[in-house]
Amino acid sequence: MASTNPPAPATSSTGVSSECCSGPTLAYLFLRIMIAIILILAGLEKFKSKAPPYTYSVQNYHGIIEDGKIVEEGRWLNIVKVVFENSGLNNEAFLGEKLSRTIGWGFYAFGQVLPWAMLALGICILLGFLNRVCLLLGACLWLSLAAGQAMLPDNSTVSLLLNYAFYTIAALALVKYNRFAITRF
Repeated sequence: MASTNPPAPATSSTGVSSECCSGPTLAYLFLRIMIAIILILAGLEKFKSKAPPYTYSVQNYHGIIEDGKIVEEGRWLNIVKVVFENSGLNNEAFLGEKLSRTIGWGFYAFGQVLPWAMLALGICILLGFLNRVCLLLGACLWLSLAAGQAMLPDNSTVSLLLNYAFYTIAALALVKYNRFAITRF
């Protein structure tokens, strides 16, 4: 009985696999690097001091608390407080005290974790570690930030954040071309 297997494809004379440097593979690589750099720089920016000469410190973001009282407000309070208060989510008369406080704690937790999440996701995406998961979490992060800005409303910032989300979603669609990474998942 004759074999019905197709013949093996010819290899290139250079010995380099064509899928390693194909257009979609390079597009994904550069998109991944761009997203990682944006996340890392956005995360680092949260730790920058308010005035020149600019310094980077955890205290710049979290503030200084002594004896349970805020001595110096950190940047997180300025970021989260504006959205919480100006969006109407602190309206206890409408939402009820319990729901309003629960939302407030959610904003507090999100504000505390935000720069660390940006840095961690950016580094993981740059290194190519669990790209699918990290890109999905990155898209969720950008969409949550866009939703917060939409409540203010700050349409120009919402557009910028949605662009970042679209870049991340495009990278997620191209993740099958991931060739330069620690993990291929």
